Amino acid sequence: MKLNNILLFLSFVLITINQISITQAVQCVDYNNPNYYRFINPLMNNRAYCYIKPTNASEISDAILYAQSINRGVSIRSGGHSATQFSMLNKTVNIDLSSLKGIEIDVEAQTVVVQAGVQVIELYNATTKLLLATTAGSCPTVGMGVVLGGGSNYFGGKYGYMADNILEFTVVLEDGSIVKANPKNKYSDLYWALAGSGGGGFGVVVDYKIKVYPIPQYFYKNTIRFDIVNLDKALALLDSYVRSATEQTRENIYVNMYSQLTLKSANMTPSASITFFYNGPLEEGDFEFRKLLADFLCPPSNPTCTPLGRVTTMDIQTLKKTFWEVISSMSYDNNPLRQFTKGRFVKKLSKNDVPNAINDFYKYAVTNIINSTSLIKPETLLNINQAIFYHGGKQNQDRTGSIDSPFNSFLHRGDEAMWSYTIVAQYNNTENDPLFSGLRKLVNSKLSSIGDKLNNNYPDDEFEDWQTGLYVTKSNYKKLQEIKGKYDPNNYFNYPQSIELPKK
Repeated sequence: MKLNNILLFLSFVLITINQISITQAVQCVDYNNPNYYRFINPLMNNRAYCYIKPTNASEISDAILYAQSINRGVSIRSGGHSATQFSMLNKTVNIDLSSLKGIEIDVEAQTVVVQAGVQVIELYNATTKLLLATTAGSCPTVGMGVVLGGGSNYFGGKYGYMADNILEFTVVLEDGSIVKANPKNKYSDLYWALAGSGGGGFGVVVDYKIKVYPIPQYFYKNTIRFDIVNLDKALALLDSYVRSATEQTRENIYVNMYSQLTLKSANMTPSASITFFYNGPLEEGDFEFRKLLADFLCPPSNPTCTPLGRVTTMDIQTLKKTFWEVISSMSYDNNPLRQFTKGRFVKKLSKNDVPNAINDFYKYAVTNIINSTSLIKPETLLNINQAIFYHGGKQNQDRTGSIDSPFNSFLHRGDEAMWSYTIVAQYNNTENDPLFSGLRKLVNSKLSSIGDKLNNNYPDDEFEDWQTGLYVTKSNYKKLQEIKGKYDPNNYFNYPQSIELPKK
């Protein structure tokens, strides 16, 4: 059976692959078919040989063996949010997991089994109705692949990363076998590797068994807005507040700084704000927020000063939100946009390197893109978002599982992983790629002053020492290589920056 620019139907046909008989009930759609999946970032125009949308573990196994039978590699797509498009690689059979939508909640055991194609918003829609939640990602349309790279959100301070709350993985291996990996069975090493390695190329995860936690009906959430010219002061105050807080407070809070420049920004001045969320009683949240806010306001002894920050309301009844209201209010546009994303864990937020870099990126965008005479085609849409995310509390603590090894492979912990920085630049027109390439080069030149460790869910295909950037220590990476050699000895699941086989 050949694939000549048509749908390759493998429905209910008995196929012999590598001497194994398989009943295949899937179809492989090639690039010329109008139903071919289009990536949401046309700046990266990878083209898979074809893609398959399996609906269960058996069909994933079939897809892997089919790809091997035609001498093709595979790439794996969950939610399609890969910052570097590693989820769809040229000339591969792309395994699109978006049809795997199963969610099974065990209220008594406080666990949920989530299939790989479920989006964060879909998971929370199911669990919050039962007043349960976990530390899934904060972007609503991210798929469950976020687990493999850590996974952080509003509950991370109290419960750790999402990777810290995984109880079991169901995985399809290179030979098509389907296994369950947990800390207590013979696949415990595979479990260790999958929990935090960023999907380093060990197999295809079908589903995740995750710990969920009871949550209150309402949470305290408020926002401090400030002028971008005061970014250095605002970040220093935010860092000081977190580091001086009690351990309990650091576990209960979630804070971030978000800034955005668009074509609608007044006087081409970026907006800037700090979001504060409290995982505890509303009155405690109000008390802690007032402590943070006090440093942004004028002291009573100086009534003529200009406040550094401002709030819309302090009324608790107005501010209280269900978690569903918090997460569902976050918008994310999945329309195709040309974009690049970069990120680092921040060495020290109170240093001027971070605010200086953020301001330099905005200045470049205004001068060399928005107001540039070299702009070939006017942009109808332009977004440059820069954010600082909190990784404190349980996320930041040493996760030692035994004397000689941590209980998962995610080692971004400690003082130099308290914060992370992310920039996302989005635009429409191909003709303006050279201008945005200039911004990208500037970002690359200054990122080292921010930090030298990569967030596993924001890989950087231009970062040379990615082995240390992603996996922190040589010993951690070496252990991952050994496990890679055990479960994928032919390096079948590979992509740029996937775990390499150990050297012989």
